[in-house]
Amino acid sequence: MKPMSLRQIRQAVGGKALSVIADDAPSIDTVCTDTRQMKPGALFIALRGENFDAHGFLAQAVAAGAIAALVEETPANPIANLSLIQVANTRQAMGRLAAHCRQQMRAKVIAVAGSNGKTSTKHLIDAALCGRLRGSISPKSFNNDIGVPLTIFPADPGQDYLVLEIGTNHHGEIRPLSEMTTPDIAVITNCGADHLEFLGDVSGVRRENANISAGLNPRGLLIVNGDEAELLSAVKDYPGQRITFGFKESNDLFASNVRCDETGTRFSLNNSRRDVFVPMLGRHSASNALAAIAVARKMGVPEDVAIASLAVARGPDMRLQWQAAGDIRILNDAYNANPDSMRAAIETAAAMPTASRRIAILGDMKELGPSGNEYHREIGRSVAATKSFELLVCVGIHADLIADAAVAAGFPTRAVLRYPDSTAAAVPVSALLRDGDLVLLKGSRGVHLERIAAAIARRAAA
Repeated sequence: MKPMSLRQIRQAVGGKALSVIADDAPSIDTVCTDTRQMKPGALFIALRGENFDAHGFLAQAVAAGAIAALVEETPANPIANLSLIQVANTRQAMGRLAAHCRQQMRAKVIAVAGSNGKTSTKHLIDAALCGRLRGSISPKSFNNDIGVPLTIFPADPGQDYLVLEIGTNHHGEIRPLSEMTTPDIAVITNCGADHLEFLGDVSGVRRENANISAGLNPRGLLIVNGDEAELLSAVKDYPGQRITFGFKESNDLFASNVRCDETGTRFSLNNSRRDVFVPMLGRHSASNALAAIAVARKMGVPEDVAIASLAVARGPDMRLQWQAAGDIRILNDAYNANPDSMRAAIETAAAMPTASRRIAILGDMKELGPSGNEYHREIGRSVAATKSFELLVCVGIHADLIADAAVAAGFPTRAVLRYPDSTAAAVPVSALLRDGDLVLLKGSRGVHLERIAAAIARRAAA
């Protein structure tokens, strides 16, 4: 961020100074919400949550180097060497400050929304651009009203691009994030059965993600998955340029002749001789790469450069990521899960060659609402339909739903195991594995299937 005076910060957030701000007060060029990560000269934002209140850490913030703080209330005890700016809601003020910082940027802002593939697409966009341009992306899945500002604050305002991930699990979350970030380019990867507990149905998911266009520059570009007719209808009112991508030949950019193996995904661009390779697994990786190519075109990166850069892209952790544990191969896709991404992971693992058995370790899919039981049963049927797995391990409170549906669809009863959680599953499952096995781990983040991966690694190293 550009250095800002305390007066500029107060004006940007609409706050009240609780102490006199001296004319020679140092400028702020870093913002922090965690005293453990504080840098000298920082602005500390005292956030409140259901289980924490950072107002109790003001003294620690000063000790760690903060010189100013946004607060909602005057502290009971005076704190020396800390300028305080009072606001009604520090979380909302954080968003206003981020919006101000975004407007000071030279960088083009690229926002990525959608049910699946946001983080992978973000990495692919960065890969496609970084061969010619200088920029940055949001860390991990920083995609809500705290994570997005925390991505904007440290960004170099003079860089060429900033790629943001925009997420939602409730109605009304994407519009304010879009208006905060005012993207120049927005991408919607796809829309599926995701967070239905709060978004209602897939139509609700589409409407919510379509709101990424709310703050999109009218002279900007909306890049949208054209394989979904209902999604195209949801964004039809955006007045700017629109590019579609996907597998259908009706799209502006489409992938044909898609080939997947252990090294990644290859495809032809628009039925041409132009071959594209991305070192990420699964047919859906071709679609994500198309979105990245569309962004690169808009940003003026030569297509040859973008495609060459995609060939050496690195994906995020625990998204169809190969891990070795001795002679056992783990396909770790345990960062998150919904029905579409679960089916994609199962299909990808089923197509991978293996010297021994294929084993699916599947955890619960969270936040699916009243439809959740049936979606879990569908996953059980999907595993059985592949006829490619020798063992199915179901983990979580919905384990029986997946397991029973798989058995009803023909999966051998003796080859189905059920565990209430990953802790209970870790040791016995790791003991069952043999050299040469291919193990798929897939489930929502809250199931913590990585604990099973760790147990497999420990046993292999013993």
